[in-house]
Amino acid sequence: MAISPDGTLGATGARSGEVRFWDLRYGGLRASVGVGGLPVTAAVFTGETELVTAGCGASRWRLDDDGLEWRRVGEENRAGALILGHGGRSAMVADGGDLRWWALDGSHHGRFQWSGTLDALALSETELIITGGADGRVSAWRMPPLDGWPDPALVWAYQEGEPVRQGLLCVCDGGRLVVSPRRDGVTVLDAASGERVAGFAPDERPAAIAAHPDAPLVVLGGRDGSLTWWDARTGHRLGGVRAHEGRVRALALAPRAGLVLSVGQDGTAALWRMHGHRPLARFSPAPEDRPVVPYGHEDPWALTAAAGSPDGRRWLVGGAGGQVHVLAWAGRGRLEPERTGRPSRPGADLDVEVLVEDVRAYWADGPAAVDAACALGALDDDPFPRAEAVEALETLIVRSEEPRVREAGVLALAEIDRDAATTALYGMFDRWGAASAAWLLECFTGDRAPTVEALIESLPGIGNFLGVLTSAALAERGAAAVPALHDALRAFPFPAQEDSGTWWQDETTKYRLMTALRWIGPASAPATPTLLDILEDVDIYRDTRHQAKVTLRAIGLAGTADLVAAEVRRRAEVPEVPCGVHDEVDEDCEDCDDGEGFSVLLDALAEMPAGALAASAEVEAMMAALRRRFGDGVRTYERDGETHEYTVYEMRLAELIADKITERG
Repeated sequence: MAISPDGTLGATGARSGEVRFWDLRYGGLRASVGVGGLPVTAAVFTGETELVTAGCGASRWRLDDDGLEWRRVGEENRAGALILGHGGRSAMVADGGDLRWWALDGSHHGRFQWSGTLDALALSETELIITGGADGRVSAWRMPPLDGWPDPALVWAYQEGEPVRQGLLCVCDGGRLVVSPRRDGVTVLDAASGERVAGFAPDERPAAIAAHPDAPLVVLGGRDGSLTWWDARTGHRLGGVRAHEGRVRALALAPRAGLVLSVGQDGTAALWRMHGHRPLARFSPAPEDRPVVPYGHEDPWALTAAAGSPDGRRWLVGGAGGQVHVLAWAGRGRLEPERTGRPSRPGADLDVEVLVEDVRAYWADGPAAVDAACALGALDDDPFPRAEAVEALETLIVRSEEPRVREAGVLALAEIDRDAATTALYGMFDRWGAASAAWLLECFTGDRAPTVEALIESLPGIGNFLGVLTSAALAERGAAAVPALHDALRAFPFPAQEDSGTWWQDETTKYRLMTALRWIGPASAPATPTLLDILEDVDIYRDTRHQAKVTLRAIGLAGTADLVAAEVRRRAEVPEVPCGVHDEVDEDCEDCDDGEGFSVLLDALAEMPAGALAASAEVEAMMAALRRRFGDGVRTYERDGETHEYTVYEMRLAELIADKITERG
């Protein structure tokens, strides 16, 4: 929703891609146009009758007495945020991992790509572009001139704690402060330097944030219906009230009038003075006898969006059922409805926005996260909210500290996206160990307490999702499973038989066996010699060899380092044999024999824990053998008439190992 600077014209964008213009003086609909099947995600007025929207491509609108003029000013995209820069002459849109910008007269277009997803955009006092990402990263960029093509330049970046989506990020105090939601509350950053200025921790995770454009004042709306005011420079709480019987869905400010409008899941809107303890007025369009909506489903009467004119005289409010209300405030204790809308669609669907928010709030409310995860598991085929649900459940599965919450997340995500659930399982077991793996496996197979041998026997014929669960169920058995796992791993022929007809299945089974050994950890030490054989088998698939390396690292014992270091030393002492053409070994000559290769072993050793390297009885002797073989490792080559130096790869790895031991102290 957006309202023009003079407060006479309003605009709303719908999930269906429809854009509507409203005469706020009389509550009438001026125009309605559909621009595509994707949701309209953002809208900003660039003048009294000009609007820019994002969603189905960035579009520019002009509404006057002659009619409605529309022009696309950017490529079609699923943009998630929009701001204006350069004095309102250009639009900037966050679209996935891109930042795109357009001159509104159509004369310029630029695009900047980076990894990740942008949730929010804002402008600082000096027109730095403030970006907020799904990974919790907040960054400031300096925009190139409108007539130039260079990428924006990074000025600063802020990342603290675990990832928290930045959809609520905003700026206040004339663009001098950046307000960023974090796991444990809200952090305030200096927009010019990125330094932390203040922080505050409300009792409830905020579901909506509004920041005063000209003052260091932030308003938070909570999932419990609370409304709190905060001084952004000091982090002091200035006041708080219970505003709604249910979560606050949106906030809108009228900065010149010192007013804030809150709208809630309970279907009401309330108008407040800053720091006020009682509402100036309430608007409750929902009938008192409306049916109770089950948890997780959309209440069509819930109010979900709001916008206000700067003087606080006109307010635009939208609901989950597609309804739009136009309200007027004349200071007489009542919000006068110039137009009262009614839901145009029933609320039978799941309310994905609310459920995703509950999933993301796992650290504050475990039971709510479980309920939300279970409800998300019943999602239909709608592709728009599905991506949000998948991302939220993945984060829940990997990061929740409560096992029952993680388990509920796995069950739900497996219903929505089995591949995403597989990736999340790896992250969960890497972080929290293999506990509860057998229980989860039983949920999907119905097989209670299978033997270690039965689990191993099932590995070759199952898909990736059950494969990772089976590996974890084996790891849950601990040291008792190691002999059987090691025997199964040794049963494969070395080198690998690529023409055997079962090569890929064999590689996958090796990977799953080693994954179980990796999660068991140090107790898997008896398998070390076999892991070394796999690591050096060039016919084995690269991912399988990598799994051997990370398994050796997970075992992480001094004895493991001893075996690897002793083998590296033995190979370093193998003499070099030049070919019949060269007097000395030429590294670029295929006929010269520079001894048995050992860089793969050194690479594995370099990734082992520093404690294991420091305690190893063989590493020092290995380092001495490497120095005898390579000296200082510095070599030269000629190019373009100049001499250049480089250090051979083996000695670079040796230096890394030495540094880890030194840091261990």
